Amino acid sequence: MLVVNTSAVCSEVLRRVLLLVVVCAGISQTALAAEPAVPADPVRVKVDVSFVEVHTGPGRGYPVFHVVERHAPLTLLFERAGWFKVETARGKVGWVSREALMDTVDGTGQAPKLAYTLEEWQRHRWHAALLGGNLDGANSLAAAVGYRLTENITAEGMYTAASGDFSNNKLLEFNLQHQLFPQWRLSPFVMLGTGRASIEPRATLVQPESRGESYVHGGAGLKYYLSRGFLLRGEYRSYVLFTDENQNRDLEEWKIGFSVLF
Repeated sequence: MLVVNTSAVCSEVLRRVLLLVVVCAGISQTALAAEPAVPADPVRVKVDVSFVEVHTGPGRGYPVFHVVERHAPLTLLFERAGWFKVETARGKVGWVSREALMDTVDGTGQAPKLAYTLEEWQRHRWHAALLGGNLDGANSLAAAVGYRLTENITAEGMYTAASGDFSNNKLLEFNLQHQLFPQWRLSPFVMLGTGRASIEPRATLVQPESRGESYVHGGAGLKYYLSRGFLLRGEYRSYVLFTDENQNRDLEEWKIGFSVLF
């Protein structure tokens, strides 16, 4: 009879996840530090309404200290949380909301094409993903659908098919992902999940029987927001399969792919 030490299994999974959190957070922080705060070519626009209010900080709670009148130029320096730091022709520097900048025009006489912000990305609740990778030496292909429950927590269902030299594996699972810093463009996340694996050994002289095994897994990865509604996703997973043998099986997997937000 198989005896599963659930406490030991969970402790080992959590230990691996915590190690991955430290690594991913360090990679993400390094990448963000390398990003320039100010673009090489600031965008220049002209006010196309009676006036635009300039605040002392990035938010409506900050007081208005200056007003830019119609046809006056503005230079957009960089964005933070839906607000742009701007410089006027008189050298005054302050903050203007993204909505207010829709009342300006660029050199073509049209509203400026502002970059798609992380805030707008995060308005999407659903995502669909397609990932490829390697599961314990076998090539794997996975499809997933998920729903963002809160700013940090996402629930996801995933189906994975992996074909190796010794067996064909199919995994159906449910996982929860915690995005540590959702406001970062390069954002680390951790996950915990459980599921069921169907393992079909490749035929030898004697046709072996297929078997089903339950499993738990922990993992971590990085999400990078590419453009409107698309992100790049890479992750590492550590599996523990509960077998009918005297000891459980440990598997490792890495995946990389794309997600579509909707």
